[in-house]
Amino acid sequence: MQKIQIYAHRGGLLNAPENTIVAFKAAFAEGAAAVECDIRRTADGQFVACHDSTVKRISGHNWSVANTSWPHLKTLRVFGTEPIAHLDDILNLMILRPGEEFYFEMVLTSESDSADLARQIQRAGVQRRAFLLAFSTDAALLKAAREAVADVGLAVMPLFPSDVLKTARQAGADKVCTGWIDWAFARELFYAGASACSLKAQVAAAEAAGIEVSAGVANHPRDFRRLAELGVHAIWTDDVRLAAKFL
Repeated sequence: MQKIQIYAHRGGLLNAPENTIVAFKAAFAEGAAAVECDIRRTADGQFVACHDSTVKRISGHNWSVANTSWPHLKTLRVFGTEPIAHLDDILNLMILRPGEEFYFEMVLTSESDSADLARQIQRAGVQRRAFLLAFSTDAALLKAAREAVADVGLAVMPLFPSDVLKTARQAGADKVCTGWIDWAFARELFYAGASACSLKAQVAAAEAAGIEVSAGVANHPRDFRRLAELGVHAIWTDDVRLAAKFL
């Protein structure tokens, strides 16, 4: 049986400042096979790693990323320690680490933005290890990226695990990232859906069709075990150190 891989959500935000180069490096050092970051576009058209629409939570400054230029954002420190990661920083890290994969969750407002992101990744020559990630409701962003760069990786997040293979095919995605978001009862709803929709059999069918399925975000041994029993290829976590002890 293939070892279940560990994927670091926001670079493993429980072990280092989220979405920073330091976090990505630490996640790989601690056993992650891939890292994920959230990508937004600044007022001057730069791509940066930031989960929220503003940098208030991570820096104390209530600045909207979309309305702030990069020269201002790059002066800030995430939780007082690390700079916000620019796309160029991430691509340079990818070049230096040829064995690992990166997921870019696109928190973008237009299809032209996702196409531009794909082209910038292609110019770095790492598009086959970069997976642009979006919810199934934002599949248009994935389509625009693939039209811009034919061999860029795509990953889709279904809202509910009812038919992961169909979701992947409709989005033109290579990978499916299923699971729950940080909402009340979202995890319980996911597990109920996984049982009702026979997610384990779905995962096997997707794998046979060449579609990878990962799941999470899991931060407890109980969830590591439950997701592993579903046969997923990888488990997303905020705590790479803990996941490495149980997977």
